[in-house]
Amino acid sequence: MIFQKPILIIGAGPVGLSLGLALGRAGIPAQVFEADAELNTQIRASTFHPPTLELFAQWGVVEEVIRHGYKVDRLQYWERDPRRVVADFDYSAIANDTPYPYRLQCPQHIATRVLKPAVEAAGIPMHMAHRLIDFTDDGDGVTARFETPDGPKTVQGAYLCGADGSHSTVRKQLGVGFQGKTYEDRFLLIGTDLQTGDLLPGAAQVCYIFDPREWVIILNLPDIVRIVFRMRDNEEESIALQEDNLRARVAGFFGPVPPFNIKTTQLYRVHQRVADSFKIGRVLLLGDAAHNNNPSGGMGMNSGIHDAANLAEKFTRLVQGEPDSVLDEYASQRREYAVQSVQLYTDQQYNNMVMEDEQARQARNDSLSGAASDPERARAYLLRASMLEDRIFS
Repeated sequence: MIFQKPILIIGAGPVGLSLGLALGRAGIPAQVFEADAELNTQIRASTFHPPTLELFAQWGVVEEVIRHGYKVDRLQYWERDPRRVVADFDYSAIANDTPYPYRLQCPQHIATRVLKPAVEAAGIPMHMAHRLIDFTDDGDGVTARFETPDGPKTVQGAYLCGADGSHSTVRKQLGVGFQGKTYEDRFLLIGTDLQTGDLLPGAAQVCYIFDPREWVIILNLPDIVRIVFRMRDNEEESIALQEDNLRARVAGFFGPVPPFNIKTTQLYRVHQRVADSFKIGRVLLLGDAAHNNNPSGGMGMNSGIHDAANLAEKFTRLVQGEPDSVLDEYASQRREYAVQSVQLYTDQQYNNMVMEDEQARQARNDSLSGAASDPERARAYLLRASMLEDRIFS
């Protein structure tokens, strides 16, 4: 089959751009439509795991993404009280498993600015300020209507792919259920220019600090340190976001700190949800439009990019003569992976952070410490944490 019409991709986040780039590199016509006039600049995901970097290598953008990122070669878990390292994992344990034995910290909004010109260079048109109004599945194609600065616009395509985020217009119009839960916790992110290694001696670039009352996550990026705190149940959000209280919270964790700048703040809730179906007729879902998960572990954006790789591979097989049912494989494979792998792992990560029972906490610490100190177990743990255990791209 040779597509007479392009594949319409809704959303120019990292997932939509990855799908556009993969299709362009495969010579399959596509177009990307983004509701906003510019790429998003908000601080969102920032972790790129090894299999994602392997995909970026296939698509010719890995060196540029790495140039803008920060290589993390150690992953640590700590107890907050008393403060001590529970487990220290060295990514050298997976050096024989991937060309990229590390976790790259690079803000999503920086990576998309690497991907967009690559998508355009691959021959895929980008349409900014095109907000999807609605679409119809015509049986042998799709028709989408957009609101643009020049007025309404109608575009015909072979298929429509919704990569338009957790509030997906595509998913909502399909009427697809989005089942799951919302965590009770609120996450407070404070971005600073502190040198946290000096304040937490022996700390790795990425640290998860266990505490059932106020757990903490520290992520070092190229020009900012993201510190994520668990908000207490009775805290007023407007009060917590006042600058004096933000500074007090940072000092409450680290102790006395030198003068520092607060570069960004964000307060958000976390959802764990999966769409009932990733495919209805000639319309497909991927990324946050198809699944949300707890960001602890950095798997959300990565699994969305892996959706894109899987879907592009299925479209390639369709072009090569396989039946339309190959797209059903995408839907079943990626939904099963979201439910059985990513969501189970990220939910366990969250449970580890908030665990209260002392016996359970000790068992968790013993398990992590034992894994980190045993080379084979450390490798197995990092393969899982790095998403190398399940390369479901085909």
